[in-house]
Amino acid sequence: MEDKMMFIDPHVHMTSRTTDDYEAMAAAGIVALIEPSFWLGQPRTQVGSFQDYYSSLVGWEPFRASQFGINHYCTI
Repeated sequence: MEDKMMFIDPHVHMTSRTTDDYEAMAAAGIVALIEPSFWLGQPRTQVGSFQDYYSSLVGWEPFRASQFGINHYCTI
């Protein structure tokens, strides 16, 4: 069995990335990543905007990453 180098990406915004990027990252040896929350640039006028974004950050993105064997962590 060949040893494979494993990497952690300490700062990546996957919310704005395609699923192809997860596939490429996994192929390159990324086993975990840390996604910092960020301001999307438009006005936040409703609490629901924050709820939707953070739900995606702690729910959808970890699920999407797991499909490629990548652990997804976030900072808020």
